[in-house]
Amino acid sequence: MMSTGLVSCSSDNDTTNSENTNSNSAKLITTLPGNDANPYDEVGWLYNELFDTYYTNANLGGSVTQIITKVQTIADASANFNSTKGSPYHNVSSTRVLYLLEHTTTCVNDVISASSMSTTGKSSLTNFINSFIIFLENENDCDVIYDKVVAYENGVLLNAALTETDKRIILTTTSITRHSAFRARKKPKKNTDPDWDIFIGNIIASTEGAEYGSAEAATMSLVTGIAQND
Repeated sequence: MMSTGLVSCSSDNDTTNSENTNSNSAKLITTLPGNDANPYDEVGWLYNELFDTYYTNANLGGSVTQIITKVQTIADASANFNSTKGSPYHNVSSTRVLYLLEHTTTCVNDVISASSMSTTGKSSLTNFINSFIIFLENENDCDVIYDKVVAYENGVLLNAALTETDKRIILTTTSITRHSAFRARKKPKKNTDPDWDIFIGNIIASTEGAEYGSAEAATMSLVTGIAQND
């Protein structure tokens, strides 16, 4: 498993209710914010690795094209990235990143409609992303956020109506979503952590990248998230 600087977060109010026992027990054997049940969770760890490397570099920000170059340079130096990317590898498109940044109200439907997923897969992921963004606006507890994503992932894994392509794209998207959202809400934050908000473009960019592969999902999502948070 890829290592990361992330730490387990604690809720503001500890819960001891028996209904949380199973969820908490599962977390004890999983390095948060990972989900070992997700067969594509390596992409979330890769995303975190590239994120951490980018933000330890003093040369941050710039135009979308400049951010792409910086992220790709970091990725190319990563053994985990190089072992993940397929051949051919599709570079992040500045045109597509700008499109996502400029069309936040329609990009989810646009990207998912154009994907290779089935009608059932498209509907499932569209509903998840749209509801999750609303959910994030009102929820700050990273344990609760983690549990929500994992519950959806479990449902996807058990859904016989979803194709293998559906599951690959959806679970790649949710892995990056879970890791990014956990980072944005984790407590306590280290003084060296950047302020980070997860946006709809950050999530849907991982879906667009996942159409090609896990490596593209990580770089596309990270570039879009950096540009939105810049």
